[in-house]
Amino acid sequence: MTGWKTLIAMTALLLSACSTTPAKTDTKSATTQPAITGSSGGTSFLADKVYFSQKDPRWASDRLGRTSDTMESDGCLVSATAMVLGNLGFETNPGDLNKRLTAVDGYTKNGWLIWSAIDKVTDNQATARYYDSVSNEIIDGCIADGYYPLARFILPNGRSHWSVILRRSEFGYHMRDPLHASDQPLIFPRSVDAFKAVRCVGLK
Repeated sequence: MTGWKTLIAMTALLLSACSTTPAKTDTKSATTQPAITGSSGGTSFLADKVYFSQKDPRWASDRLGRTSDTMESDGCLVSATAMVLGNLGFETNPGDLNKRLTAVDGYTKNGWLIWSAIDKVTDNQATARYYDSVSNEIIDGCIADGYYPLARFILPNGRSHWSVILRRSEFGYHMRDPLHASDQPLIFPRSVDAFKAVRCVGLK
């Protein structure tokens, strides 16, 4: 695992996280599927061109929907979803996506994202797949279809957190974490059993 940073090690050092559920999105139209590249020793991996931090000062203090929660403290899912949409060809960022979701009532009263709102904010060009369980087969199937898996897990501080999965290899899940910027995806070394939920977002 030389050269790779682990997601658990990095997030253990961070105090802020987020607790959210399903979400929706919006941006510009996309015309092509994300590139899926073959890789030796693991599943295919999705394009990794866009990274956003929920702590970015451009939107860190923005309120999620009509709640008192901020992007910095609770915006991991919105930030992760904005990354996915960016990789799918939409022009957006966490601040922009939050405004779009708010405009279409894309949050519950608790500030949780409503997955069906993704269709609304993308003019029905993108959508989310919802699953009642989590498995390697579900994650690999989404990646093979060009859908980005969003996985929820529990941070060392006990808070719920969402990140974007790009690939699964013998080392674990290669992910982009809205809490930690890095030159390359971080590796989540635990098994699929550590994920509490998975949703996949892609083009229709």
